[in-house]
Amino acid sequence: MMKLSVKINFILLPVMLIIFSIGGIFSYNSQKVQILSSLSDKIKYELKYISEDLNEAIHEFDLLSKIFLGSPSTQSYLNNIRFGKNNHYLNQNLTRNIKQLEFRHGYISSFGLIDSDKQELFLYDVISPFSSIEYSESLNTHLSYINKSIQTQGLSQIKPVTYEHRTTADGFDELTLIRTFSPDQPISTSSFSQGHVIYTAIITMRLKHKETYLRALHTVFNDEVNLSLLSSGSAQIMEGKTELTMLPKPDYGHKLENELWSIMISLPNSYLNTLYQPHKILFITIVLAVTLFSFFFLKGLIVKRIITPVVRLTKQVETAEIGGAINIERSQTNDEISILTNKYLDLIMELDGMAKYDHLTGLINRAQFNKALQSRVSNCIENNQKIAVLYFDLDNFKHVNDRFGHYIGDQLLKEFTVRVKYYLTNRAKELGIENDVEFSRISGDEFTLILPKVTDMKDVEQVARNLISLFDDGFKLDETVFDIGISIGISICPDDAADISAILKKADIAMYSAKKHRQSNFQFYTSELSYQIERQEKITESLKTALRRNEFYLVYMPIYDCSTGLIDGCEVLLRLSSKDLAAYGPEEFIPIAEQSGLIKDIDYWVIESAIKQLSIWIKQLNFTGVFAINFSSWELKNPDFVDKVSSLLKLYDVPPQRIELEITETCFVPGDNRSIEMLSKLHNLGVMLSLDDFGTGFTAFSQLIDYPLDTLKVDRMFINAIDSGDNEDKPLVDIIVEIAKLYNLNVVAEGIETSEQLEHVRQLGCHQAQGFLLSKPLMKEDFVALWQAEKQDGESPESYISAAR
Repeated sequence: MMKLSVKINFILLPVMLIIFSIGGIFSYNSQKVQILSSLSDKIKYELKYISEDLNEAIHEFDLLSKIFLGSPSTQSYLNNIRFGKNNHYLNQNLTRNIKQLEFRHGYISSFGLIDSDKQELFLYDVISPFSSIEYSESLNTHLSYINKSIQTQGLSQIKPVTYEHRTTADGFDELTLIRTFSPDQPISTSSFSQGHVIYTAIITMRLKHKETYLRALHTVFNDEVNLSLLSSGSAQIMEGKTELTMLPKPDYGHKLENELWSIMISLPNSYLNTLYQPHKILFITIVLAVTLFSFFFLKGLIVKRIITPVVRLTKQVETAEIGGAINIERSQTNDEISILTNKYLDLIMELDGMAKYDHLTGLINRAQFNKALQSRVSNCIENNQKIAVLYFDLDNFKHVNDRFGHYIGDQLLKEFTVRVKYYLTNRAKELGIENDVEFSRISGDEFTLILPKVTDMKDVEQVARNLISLFDDGFKLDETVFDIGISIGISICPDDAADISAILKKADIAMYSAKKHRQSNFQFYTSELSYQIERQEKITESLKTALRRNEFYLVYMPIYDCSTGLIDGCEVLLRLSSKDLAAYGPEEFIPIAEQSGLIKDIDYWVIESAIKQLSIWIKQLNFTGVFAINFSSWELKNPDFVDKVSSLLKLYDVPPQRIELEITETCFVPGDNRSIEMLSKLHNLGVMLSLDDFGTGFTAFSQLIDYPLDTLKVDRMFINAIDSGDNEDKPLVDIIVEIAKLYNLNVVAEGIETSEQLEHVRQLGCHQAQGFLLSKPLMKEDFVALWQAEKQDGESPESYISAAR
């Protein structure tokens, strides 16, 4: 039999070797990452330097070309051409001036002039003196664009310059500038008309810095470094935007691209290996040394502290077995084996308790509850009895836990347990349920209770009411009162189910139904509740499918200026083309999306689609309105939401002040500073913020100053009271508008359906209005047609409002 000390050798040495080897590999890879990161930074710096130098060459090229084309010699030459003169002296003078042009980044290799009929007027070519102007694809495209852009009447704003980069067959890099101009106006003017005499200059500069770049790279890296400068085509505008990407393996490097060229710097694997090799040898040496040292050190400690005491304990156990009795009692001494033995016994007892009881409340846990429930179910079926299972959930507990911390949450759970246990001990006897009651904590803030031998449902109902009444005044901890109640779902065995999982599931369904209707409520399970759950699950799956298939679309509710009667913008509303969701409206599927977490993807889809559409209308139609976009309360807790909105505004180049994000008042919790902080971050982006359905929640007028709002939308409930004869709600519209004015808020009246309502809100001073009287939500084509017709007709406000009436 192999001794324990020998076994330790076969276990400890391989394990330590593996562990330290893994550690060495991680360290080595970490060092490689640092090396690559350093190389990456160097490559990016060199790419940036080369790119900036080439951009500087373009700016120099552009500036000197303007100066030359606007110079007296060029103007004299063109004036003679216009009047049919061909002066040899002017040709020579123009050629001499071209030769005198000095560029820091290269030299002029060719200069050509053509008229509007594509006739060659002048050509200076250093490389091929007797050649003619080559009509490249870029030149033809430029000339075609000029001809199409210049209108027969009036002035046309055009882009008169095209830039092109190319690499010649002999390896030289050339920049070509194609500029259309008229000697009748300054060279920098971009407005042309059909009557102007125009010419097009084709100027080519041969760059001379590529070898300089390569020598610099050899100094930074070594002679194995590769530099490539490839042509990307031509461009009319140099915006200076670049895209940096990594090169594909096996070589390591980066590529920087812009409108004209791609610059690539790469390093071969052989160069990288020369950098890795010293670190590889160092880490191998360290791993071997540390492994051997640690092995001998730990082996000595294990033999002294563990193996020797264990051998002694083993002999004691064997001696006890010889005596015929195994009865190891808790040791009273303080040596290692005694501590080991006592700790082992403590651990067994602790594990036994953890396996059966909840560590926080001391109640039985889910596993023990399931065993107890199985026993009760079997017993009630055998004896033809009934049992009730009550499923508890604490209302508002998550909000308290998030706001005040887990310590307060734990104290609330303990207090809840104490109150319920007190009731079961002192009050349950009145209803005959004092025996065999099982009370457990299932998870989090969810608890269960078994009531055995149920004969009358009124008794179960009374227990539920009594339990709810225990928390009518909430919880008071450290002089703070927390508004927390309980929702209870009840299922009956065997009436509702005879399987423990089904009983719990149906009690859970009933509990969520109770919570959905109102807080501190109870609900017996019915088959209708299962239908509702199935309906909710079906809607959830259909929403996932709709997102995957992009089955959403937007409609646009016009918002009108009350003073002019003209469209100020629109509210963007979500609609579905999904056949599976055709029977459900947003008022049903949006809450389900919030519960399932799908609302995040839906919010992002709506916001991106709206911003993208606004960008298109701004560019194509010169649309001047504002888009009001709704978002859910879920985003107030989403740390990525602000960055997402910011990136979308930048991506689609939409001014942030053209976006108004709407959130309903019912989403706010008084004193919730996190919501205020999130809204402030959104407001700092430049977007406007709107509080929708104002008057339906719990926001006090005094709290409006805490929120960074721009707009207050008066709920249609108050608008309807204007001509409904409701004298109690009608003055509220006047009060809301006056208070909003005090806070300098824009006021929008929602749900305008009658001319009396429209006239009333106008008289009050509401800034904007929307509703079916003015327009229903429109498809994008219909909205564009309405806006363009309004812009074209230019109806007066009075005529428009009269038409609305």
